[in-house]
Amino acid sequence: MAKNYYELFVLFYGEYTENYCKQKGLFIDYDSKGNLKHITKSLVDYAYEIISTDYSLIFGDNFELVVPDNENATNKLNEILKQNNFDKTARLFVIQGLILGDSALKIGRDDNGQIRIGIVKLLNGTLDYVMEYGQVVAWVYEYSMKHKESTLNVKEVYTKDRVQIYIGDKLVKDIPNRYGEFWLIHVANTPSLKDPVWGESELERIGDTIDEMNSTLSRISAIEDIYAKPRIIASGIRDASNLKQEHNVWSTPDNAELKILEYNGNVIPSMLKKYEMLENYLRNKCPELILNDLGNISGYALKLKLSKLIKKIKNYRSVYFEGIKKLAKLALAMDGVVVNEVQVNVDPVIPADEVEDLNKWINLISMGLVSKKTVAEALGFDYESEQKKIEEENSWYMEMMDNEPGQKPK
Repeated sequence: MAKNYYELFVLFYGEYTENYCKQKGLFIDYDSKGNLKHITKSLVDYAYEIISTDYSLIFGDNFELVVPDNENATNKLNEILKQNNFDKTARLFVIQGLILGDSALKIGRDDNGQIRIGIVKLLNGTLDYVMEYGQVVAWVYEYSMKHKESTLNVKEVYTKDRVQIYIGDKLVKDIPNRYGEFWLIHVANTPSLKDPVWGESELERIGDTIDEMNSTLSRISAIEDIYAKPRIIASGIRDASNLKQEHNVWSTPDNAELKILEYNGNVIPSMLKKYEMLENYLRNKCPELILNDLGNISGYALKLKLSKLIKKIKNYRSVYFEGIKKLAKLALAMDGVVVNEVQVNVDPVIPADEVEDLNKWINLISMGLVSKKTVAEALGFDYESEQKKIEEENSWYMEMMDNEPGQKPK
């Protein structure tokens, strides 16, 4: 069954509508005539902060795809990816999955036979699957497309042996698939107990908390508005029009009394306490939110504090990079290059403490557990090139020493 992603999209972008607030029981207020007076607003943007932090850590500063020990295949792959602006597509692929819980890429050929890669836009269409004996045997993607002055309904059906494209009920393309893999590659952000295929977004678990926080703050904001223009209770007064007002000093008839209704009690402290409890819960649940609280500490100490976040990002990388690698292998196969493996090179989630890293390698060398070449490569040096430079420097030094006065000839 197809999944509805709209609510997650609304939560991420903080667009609180009247219907959404009613459905979720969030703060909404009307005046005596039934006109909308106050509504929940997106005053804290934790959904965006969490997703954007995950997204930036998944890719890091450096992201590249390579075919191990095959420079020609790597160059060919990068050529295909560059032609398809894949750097942007890959990032859209990941951020869509983080927000909606699912994401998908598709691959095919254009009318000129060129390989084309794109993202399946889950908000602009409907993605569904066909399952037999516990296995997905087909993907079906339906969407609307503008054509001249009309709108066409398009259906794309992907199986492991063909791709079929329908416009309306008419089959317009029937393309054989001889690669044995779906040309539509779906990934689930995290597995869900609700469905064997669809994934879950982080927002599905924290969305209600964020909604309640915004609802509480919006209610406080409305109360502040009321305090600024308080309602007055007048007693013992036959005609309120006789009241004389001079700035903030009012005079009343004998035995009459005025009270400001809102000032007879104060619920804001308890509401702020509720908000604080919700915020603490969210911070404990989402390690991304503690990044702003960290001072200038070493990489190792940072790892200790952020071990939960590191594990989470590594899991995300495993999920999304697996989909990207599968697509890369398929793209190469469609170009006539068959490879067993495609590798993603990316920075560590948290930068290593260089001093700690260096000491670790020195100890491993002294214990005879690793070679100098292994250490050089791990630290980003070309071992053979560095050895040549060392030989040149040693040769120059020995030549200089031989020319020094008082040196014994060899």
